[in-house]
Amino acid sequence: MKISSFDLNLFVIMNSIYTEGSLTKAAEVVGITQPAVSNALSRLREKFDDELFVRTGSGMVPTQKTENIIKDIQNALQLMQKSVNEPDEFNPETSERTFRISLGDINEGRILAILMNKIGKLAPHVKIESYYSARDQVPHALATNELSFAVDPFIPNSKDTNSMKVFSDKFVVAHRANHEVSKVENLNLEEMLKLKYINISNRKRGASVVEMEMQKMQLQPEMALRAQHYLVTPEIVRSSDLCLLCAETFAKKHGLSYVELPFKVPALEQYLIWHNSDDNDGSHVWMRNLIAESFKEVGLTSS
Repeated sequence: MKISSFDLNLFVIMNSIYTEGSLTKAAEVVGITQPAVSNALSRLREKFDDELFVRTGSGMVPTQKTENIIKDIQNALQLMQKSVNEPDEFNPETSERTFRISLGDINEGRILAILMNKIGKLAPHVKIESYYSARDQVPHALATNELSFAVDPFIPNSKDTNSMKVFSDKFVVAHRANHEVSKVENLNLEEMLKLKYINISNRKRGASVVEMEMQKMQLQPEMALRAQHYLVTPEIVRSSDLCLLCAETFAKKHGLSYVELPFKVPALEQYLIWHNSDDNDGSHVWMRNLIAESFKEVGLTSS
């Protein structure tokens, strides 16, 4: 088979079927209809004289033929993408790009003001759209360009995404000024369990990182309030006896008093996540660095 007689777009579709495991999802990624993907697969099967993908209850499963050639196809596509991206130098002063970022409310509070200040100075026509995308939907949203980036404590289990740690902080017990707990010299577990807490989660059930660590010790803190958003908590904490298990930078930013936890808990970490096809895209590299710098400033301004 001569490459000159081959429609290279078929390789793009083949890779999308491989990564998505579904003709419908592959169609969404490539931006064509599902019948068009089916037609492309038929042409591929004829070219390679192989089924390439077999339909099963769990999706489209690649044949051994596909497994043998897919890595070379992916490498070639990445090289072509890099060649397409590199000649187009990104100029932040004139760019009118819109970047879509999946941020929870607490990360919006952490960096949006800092990030927009930087963009205002460097790229006055660049726009940001921030909204939350469910964790299990992030890889697909990045692949289809519904998202440019996501920020999350957990890295997706996907070979098609890359990530970098942009933030790390420790957990504390935040409380109002003159709270009884502030009179305790060294907070211990017994004193900590006497307190009532706010639990923040957009799920109906589920423990926070600190709660899970306490549950390992067979301890259960009393959750007097369950709410969806961290940004409602400072006012509640300042006007009640309820305490909040939160990041130290969050407590400092909102002027909340706090005490150290009486046991070790893994640090709160946040990762910037993007699709690996954007690794060498000039605009993505620029925004990636700007987001990382914004998170770094959070730590500096809170110290």
